[in-house]
Amino acid sequence: MKEFDALKKNWQTQKPAGGMKLNADEIISDSLSRLRKFEKRIFRINMVKTAGIVLASALIIWSMLFVTPVSAVKIAGVAWLLISIAVFWTKYLMIQLRTGKLNVKEKSLDFIDDVLKNFSGQRGLFRKDFKFFGAALITGINILYLDLLNDMPPLERLSFHVLVSAVLTAALYAGIKFRMRRFKNENEPLENELIKMKEDLEESK
Repeated sequence: MKEFDALKKNWQTQKPAGGMKLNADEIISDSLSRLRKFEKRIFRINMVKTAGIVLASALIIWSMLFVTPVSAVKIAGVAWLLISIAVFWTKYLMIQLRTGKLNVKEKSLDFIDDVLKNFSGQRGLFRKDFKFFGAALITGINILYLDLLNDMPPLERLSFHVLVSAVLTAALYAGIKFRMRRFKNENEPLENELIKMKEDLEESK
């Protein structure tokens, strides 16, 4: 988060003095270059994550459809899992900050609003959408276990499904809490500075 820290410091130090009008264009030009550095860093991280997801998906397909006997239920479970992962990850990548789409050619407040909306979208993704993804993930895994545990007594199968669902629910809940804590520590300070910057620009008009 070095780029974010530098950006925050830049905006903190650019205050109107002695009634002088805030030079928003110069501040935004400098800040945009820092945001682009941050964007490139996040892009590299997301590419590594994407490679990991592709590898994990390939392992799921290989282990479920080539190592063990294939059945319609197993195919349905694998398909459900892969579609759920693909939909969520695509939405996650689409919500990432893209400086090329920020409105910096018109009013300065539009630029700030664009960044704030992006942050709001990222927060909403993990507060709302991630829960649906978690439910889809648990459903897909339980579909797979319907086939894998076919030889077990019904009560044992039910107990196993309940246990697996409980463990996955706890893990997903912990994941949401961890991600929101990271967002609070890394993004919210900058978000607050953006709000303050917006107020300063409005006052300087």
